[in-house]
Amino acid sequence: MMHGSLPAKLRVLRARQGLTLLEAAEKTGVGRDTLSSLEKGNQRPVMPTLAKLAQGYGVDVEEILETEELAVPLGEAPGAGPPQVSRERLQEHFENVRQNEVDYLNWMIADFWRLALPGEKPEKLEAHFPPEDIDTDRIWQFLEHALGARNVFGPEEAERIKRGAVRKAALAR
Repeated sequence: MMHGSLPAKLRVLRARQGLTLLEAAEKTGVGRDTLSSLEKGNQRPVMPTLAKLAQGYGVDVEEILETEELAVPLGEAPGAGPPQVSRERLQEHFENVRQNEVDYLNWMIADFWRLALPGEKPEKLEAHFPPEDIDTDRIWQFLEHALGARNVFGPEEAERIKRGAVRKAALAR
């Protein structure tokens, strides 16, 4: 079972087989430019394209679509919350990741996510002090990695988190 945005799932499926875009296009019968656009999240596949991708990569269409909201972007889905980073994902790139660091990172992401909403205002501009055992420089490294990795968040999610961070910095001045 794969988790994540549809573009990320498509990139993972291709990467698991060690295929270039051209090789994946030949294997699936989906054009290279279309495949690239799908992996970047610039377009959504129609059902016949999903069927070709699933057959070419040897998975069920349901696996590709699992937990994916087909018609509604994540940030606009009713009750949709901010994306989160898992400890396991961070441990792929960082050593000795503690759960309280992951929790603090996800709190930051949730705060930025909320502040990126149009018209959203902070309830109070209070300082939020991290627990003493949290190295905030390390948390920012985690966030920078997650935003730049292209396989942690979808492009729209990363952009929204960045907008919220910029807004929070502007409000703190």
